[in-house]
Amino acid sequence: MDSIDTSSTPVEGPGFSILAIGALYRDVIVKVPKFPAEDAKQSATSEKVRVGGNISNTLSVLSQVVRPGTQLLYATAVGGPEAIWRPLISTLEAKGITMLYEIREGEGQTTPTAYIFESESTGSRTIISHQLITQLKTSEVKSLLFTHFFPKTTFMSHAYDDMLSRVYNAHSSFYPSWIHFEGRECFMVEGVIDHFISRREYKQNPCVISVEFEAYGRPGLDRLMGMCDVAFIAEGYMKAFLEEASKDSWDGNDKELMVRLFTSYLKRTAKRRATAFITVGSKGAYAVRFNAGTVEMRYIPAPDIASSEIVETTGAGDTFIAAAIYALGYRRLDAVKAAKIAVNVASKKCMLIGYDGLGNPDAGFGVLEGEDPFATPAVGMSPVPPPARPIDGLL
Repeated sequence: MDSIDTSSTPVEGPGFSILAIGALYRDVIVKVPKFPAEDAKQSATSEKVRVGGNISNTLSVLSQVVRPGTQLLYATAVGGPEAIWRPLISTLEAKGITMLYEIREGEGQTTPTAYIFESESTGSRTIISHQLITQLKTSEVKSLLFTHFFPKTTFMSHAYDDMLSRVYNAHSSFYPSWIHFEGRECFMVEGVIDHFISRREYKQNPCVISVEFEAYGRPGLDRLMGMCDVAFIAEGYMKAFLEEASKDSWDGNDKELMVRLFTSYLKRTAKRRATAFITVGSKGAYAVRFNAGTVEMRYIPAPDIASSEIVETTGAGDTFIAAAIYALGYRRLDAVKAAKIAVNVASKKCMLIGYDGLGNPDAGFGVLEGEDPFATPAVGMSPVPPPARPIDGLL
């Protein structure tokens, strides 16, 4: 594999802070012994409800390893019965996450629900999402920020967008070192990016802009590749991209070839010196650097994990993103080291129910930041593990 330049410093500035924007979900997780055939009945072995959504999961992990008081801002939209969305907000606020939310009203404007079905026999999952709520607009994001940092203002209407922007730019002390987007409402993302790069602080100390590329085909998502500094790309997005580019289905198992073909397309549109993390399921991830038309990349394999150690794969990709942001933005490590940490932390998450217990502010992710953390029982492996097998959907 080609080597990757690790000399860059992703973030410069007095401290780390993040603004993350994306959908807030209510997750209903159902475990079944195996997936039933169509039109068949199947008994579940367990069911639980918890806060969900890509951004929620990412910030929940990140909140464990940053210093208390670190600004973690989450902008989203909620709606429907308050009894449904209020506990989700309260859960995240209890983790030290500042919630900025627009309350929707009207038919269909209900906080989304994701029904996640996990097969105990294969470790795979099927997700059915019910999401009708109108997501945030650019003007609403600016208004939420303005009214949060200037709570006594009387300018509450979105009709004052230009005025809010001018006042906010002139007086707000908040300028995040990192802005992360789910990559769902792409035209809103463009507007928010334009808003922040027009701030005077951007010229003096540019913030890092990252975008998650999960579902290929969302309107405007391809344009964001040229606007972000860090791209988090799922294997499914990469595969769908290649299939459309070649006008044929992709049935190869050669992950390296797939990544090389994919990045040969991306280098034409990616931002100069942009970094990409491409997750390839149970195989691990690739750290990629684009630089003046060239591509440097490094493969980071995922550890084999014993079947008996795997308890939940849902949210491992969101955990990967959190660990990479922590390593790049908070610890200011290079991309290869960030990818190694992210693969280790995502692997460890699959050995836990939920996201608690992955790290703490004093030790960060602890041994998971080491070179071979799964060689020791300290991270949850049995001293003499049973035969290992890769788990589909690990990242």
